[in-house]
Amino acid sequence: MVSEKISVEEKILLTARRLFCRMGIHATGIAKIIEESGVSRRSLYTHYGSKENLLKAVFEAEAEIWFRWFDSELPAMKCSSVDRILALFDLMRDWFDSEDFYGCVFINAVAEHEKSNGWVQEVANSYREKISARFQTMVAECGVEDPQTVTEKLNLLIDGAIVTAMVTGNSDIARIGRMAAEDILNNTK
Repeated sequence: MVSEKISVEEKILLTARRLFCRMGIHATGIAKIIEESGVSRRSLYTHYGSKENLLKAVFEAEAEIWFRWFDSELPAMKCSSVDRILALFDLMRDWFDSEDFYGCVFINAVAEHEKSNGWVQEVANSYREKISARFQTMVAECGVEDPQTVTEKLNLLIDGAIVTAMVTGNSDIARIGRMAAEDILNNTK
């Protein structure tokens, strides 16, 4: 059995993501992250400097998953633009089935923090806009009349699927989301 060696920085990041999503950001202290990651306090502060910076890095890592899907994996698929969008739900199902699915760190963080003027909401919205712009480009390739509205409909569906999968532990919700996305796409041309 080959064991994959991960860096101290990644160890901290993965542990923080898991704890932030499972226990909450406020409930997760630096001491808990250090204990569970097995790294020193000095290593954590050397790599991230603060809990806030660590949370920002967790946000960036989550966004990178979506960027990889929209920038690499989905465009590389040899299928129609509609099938490419529907394949997103297959990727989500794999994510829901994985050991490291704890829900969406953006949704979880915004739900936990002050909504009116917090930096968490600003960062989450910034990433959401970047992800949504990539998604809207894909939706426009389907030939729909109003790509912006269709993208928002699909975004609502995606967010709902993520929350439902997190709450129920049922990854099959991605299949149902795929069927709903197909309905949306078939009724917007």
